[in-house]
Amino acid sequence: MRRLPWLALPLLAACGSTPAPAPPPPDETLGRAARAGRLALELDRPAEATRLYGTALARARERDDASAIADAGIGLAAAELARNRNSAALATSREVQAELLRRNAPVPDALRLTEALALYRTGDLAGAGRVAGAITGDDADVLRRAWFLRGLVAAGRGDAAGLAAARAALGEPEARGFRADARELAARAALDAGDGPDARRLAAEAAQLRREGLDYRGLSRALALEAEAARRQGENAAAADLLLRAGRGAAARNEFAEARRWLQQSETLARQARAPEIATAARLALRGLAERERDAAG
Repeated sequence: MRRLPWLALPLLAACGSTPAPAPPPPDETLGRAARAGRLALELDRPAEATRLYGTALARARERDDASAIADAGIGLAAAELARNRNSAALATSREVQAELLRRNAPVPDALRLTEALALYRTGDLAGAGRVAGAITGDDADVLRRAWFLRGLVAAGRGDAAGLAAARAALGEPEARGFRADARELAARAALDAGDGPDARRLAAEAAQLRREGLDYRGLSRALALEAEAARRQGENAAAADLLLRAGRGAAARNEFAEARRWLQQSETLARQARAPEIATAARLALRGLAERERDAAG
C-alpha cells in the first residue's frame, strides 16, 4: 500500500472544506482621518482635530456606515467642545443623533454626553440635566461623566439633593480624572454647607488632580472654586490671585466669557484687598484678552 506524503494531508483536507471568506477591506481613508483626529485631540490641537473629524464624518456618510457616522460625530463634537465652539458642538451632536434615529441605528451615550456638555456650556442647565439624566447605558466612564455633569448642574441650580445624589453615584473612584470630579463636587457641597476651609482644601485637591491629568479647563474651574471659598473666608487677596490664575488659563484657551468674568472679579477683589500688583496683572490680562478676541473675530 502506497502512503501519501505527509505534505499532501493538509492539501486534501482543504479540498474537502470551504475556506472562510476574506473580511471586507477597511476604508483606509476613513480610518486614517479618524486616527489622526484622535491624535490631534490628544495633542491639544483641537482646530486640526475638527478638520480631521469633519473629513472622517464626510467619508463615513459617503460610505453610508451608521457606526462610523456615530464615531466620527462623537469625535467632531468633542473637538468643537475643545475649541470652545459650544453651539457648533451642540448642532453636530443633534444632527448626528437625528441621522442615526432616522436609520433606526443606536445612538451612543457618548454622543448624548456631548450634547449635554454643550447645553451646560451654553447656559442651558435644565437641558443639560435632562440629557445627562437620560444616560443610563453600560459604558461606565460615560456614565460617570454624566453623573459629574448632573452634579455641576445641581450645584448651579442650588439643588442640594441632586448634588448629593451625584456625589453618591461617583463614590471614590481610582482614576485621576474621576477622582478630580469627585473632589470638585465635594468642594461645591462644602461651599454650599458654609464650610469654607474644607471647600478650599477640596478645590485645591481637585486643581492638583486636574493639573496632573492635563485637564486645564477643569483646572481653571477648580481654581475659581477655590477662590470663591477663599473669598467667603474673607481672604480677598488670595481669592484675587486664584481668579487671576483661572482667568489667564481660560484666556489661553480662548474661553472669553469665563476669562473675562474671572479677571474682572480678580481686579475688583485685588483693589478691595489693596493688592495693586494683582490688580495690575488682572488689568493687563484683560487687555490681552481683548486683543485675543479681536484676533479671533477677525
